[in-house]
Amino acid sequence: MSGGSYDYLCYKMEEAVESLINDKNPLRRAFGKKLQLFATAMHDIEWVDSDDYGLGDDEKAIKLALGDESDVLTLQEVMLAAKTIKEELVKYGV
Repeated sequence: MSGGSYDYLCYKMEEAVESLINDKNPLRRAFGKKLQLFATAMHDIEWVDSDDYGLGDDEKAIKLALGDESDVLTLQEVMLAAKTIKEELVKYGV
């Protein structure tokens, strides 16, 4: 099965991108161009989660979509997960 693990959300995103980049409003066009990066990342995520791409084959597109903040945002997620684990350990007296 190709993609589909998110009901082909990436294609809906692509439709929105097409509409936005052809809009008269320059702010919408700029947003459409940025959204294209996320649509590409979503495509790769869907294909990885559907086992059509290999594990990690989505990471390049995700990092590109997140831009310069990619490492900081990832670290924040790791720290949040660590905090949650610590709270659970304390809760159970470990």
